[in-house]
Amino acid sequence: MATSLTEQIPNKFLQCCICSDDLKTPKMLRCLHSFCRDCLVKCKGSSENLACTVCHLGTNLPPEGVDGLLTNVFLENLVDIVGSKANKNCSICQQLYDKQVESTSLCVQCQNILCAECSACHNRTKFTLTHKVIPLGQLSDAEVLEKMRSAQKVKCPQHPDEVIKYFCKSCKKVACRDCAILGHRSHDLTGLKDAGNDAKSELKTHIAKLKTVSGDYDKNVEEINGRKKMSDERHQNLKQKINTWADKVCKKIKEHEESLIKTLQSSVQKETKQTLAIRDKTELCLGTTQSTHDFGDNTLRCGHDAEVLFLQSQMDEKMSEIEKEPIEPPFKTQTQIQLQKEAVDLNAERLAFFECSVITPVTVFKTKSEDDDDEKYWVTDISVLHNGDIVIASWDKERLKLFDKQGKLKWAVGVDDYPWNVAVTPDDEIMVTSGRTPHIDVFDGRGHKVRKIPTIVSSLCIGLAVDRDRIVIVDGANKCIHILDHTGKTMKVIKNEHFTQHCFCYAACSGNGDIIISADDTHCVFIYTKTGELLTTYGTPRTRGDGPGRLNWPCGVCTDSYNNIIIADRDNRRVHLVSPQGQFISFILTPDDFQDGEKPRSVALTSEGHLVVVIFNGVVKVLKYTK
Repeated sequence: MATSLTEQIPNKFLQCCICSDDLKTPKMLRCLHSFCRDCLVKCKGSSENLACTVCHLGTNLPPEGVDGLLTNVFLENLVDIVGSKANKNCSICQQLYDKQVESTSLCVQCQNILCAECSACHNRTKFTLTHKVIPLGQLSDAEVLEKMRSAQKVKCPQHPDEVIKYFCKSCKKVACRDCAILGHRSHDLTGLKDAGNDAKSELKTHIAKLKTVSGDYDKNVEEINGRKKMSDERHQNLKQKINTWADKVCKKIKEHEESLIKTLQSSVQKETKQTLAIRDKTELCLGTTQSTHDFGDNTLRCGHDAEVLFLQSQMDEKMSEIEKEPIEPPFKTQTQIQLQKEAVDLNAERLAFFECSVITPVTVFKTKSEDDDDEKYWVTDISVLHNGDIVIASWDKERLKLFDKQGKLKWAVGVDDYPWNVAVTPDDEIMVTSGRTPHIDVFDGRGHKVRKIPTIVSSLCIGLAVDRDRIVIVDGANKCIHILDHTGKTMKVIKNEHFTQHCFCYAACSGNGDIIISADDTHCVFIYTKTGELLTTYGTPRTRGDGPGRLNWPCGVCTDSYNNIIIADRDNRRVHLVSPQGQFISFILTPDDFQDGEKPRSVALTSEGHLVVVIFNGVVKVLKYTK
């Protein structure tokens, strides 16, 4: 049984998305969506650009306006066939007599809707004697619709009385008989069937490609939805952590408030007791003094000489007692409770806050240029200037490269003997160490080499950090750390027996003066005080591991404004956040944040609070590090 055309074509395909009715004179926008001509005129207003209501893509109108847009004859013909005919009046009566007469049938060949009278006449005239007239009730029949569709002709837009018969290969346009004579006389014309077969073959190719592209988009949408779900879950977990952190802080503050109030009350009670005792004693002395004064005054005014002399010794004795009793000054309150920052220990809560930090991407860019070989391109370290520019060391290419915040290359210079570590001084000079020379090369912000700082370390000069007063260099071969001044003079040497001859190290100086050393093959980070004493280690020396407090070939390190330590855990594909005391806080980045094969190589923080992570293959990720 043949499938009806109404079953093949969805109803919405023939409806205008603006008026939700059957399309009338459908005009096509450049996105291939079609709308009623009148609907587009209403939407246009005074604008010369029409935005599609479905996909929002804009279409610049031709000088003729909406009328200049291409009429979608395909949809127009389908509407004539599939669209509802039952409620339309006889087209002959309406055209010739301007009468509204209910239609009962339709002519397949000429597509006229006819009333009963016109239908009877239609089969009696010479020109329409062979036409097939069918009742409107049979329009849903598949065979009838197919005959109607086959009989449909496309009228020429320039010559409405003519139908399209030819295709001009020269102009890539359809043409009627008049168009062929007047505008395509010397052109390569062909029949519609041959040209249509070629066009349908090409359309099939397009449809196949679109199906493939659509499948790719479907996969992307599915993946995006999956990532969104994961992101929503992660945000919900972060929200819960933030709420937990806030509750802990509030609880800590409340406990401290209660402790302060309790201390205050105890002190006040003690002071009140002392005050009342002194007041009672003072009031007793006052009463004695006043009564003695009144007695002496009365005796002086009213007493005889003999009486005064008789009482003189008693008055002298009483005055002596009063004069011996010290008059104490008013009691001074001693309670002084100062609300200082140190009064409340919020260190644990502050660390919990970092556990809830939100890391959001700012930009991602590649440092590899077109002439860099993928298999040989190896970035070892990264550092940041105060203006946000990012400098990287490329080991195998023996280059130093500087990029701006957006990842645009500003300059690249050659560096001898395989550069390994790079560090930026407080004055924005760039220091570079290599794996084969015992000196430090110093460059300015424009990439010019300004000086060389000699050192006494071995040839394997791996591990570099710098602050205002010191340069820190690791000498793995001799199992030590050298603290130098800015001229290269040794200020202190720190021994570390865990270092090996071939360990690759990274170093950082924190704001409190501590020195942080990462040694890859020890699977450990060593934290020293500014005087060189070992404070603690993060990770177990010579034991690789996975999870909080464990490392697997750690690389670059840096510190934030709270002196917390950030560690690139290379083979675990994580970035750790660690307290200044070496306690695990949280993972800033996990394997889910890296593409397949990506491993973090080094880390740095910008003055804007952005975390910069460089991947082994030279990809740089700049992340918003929320403090």
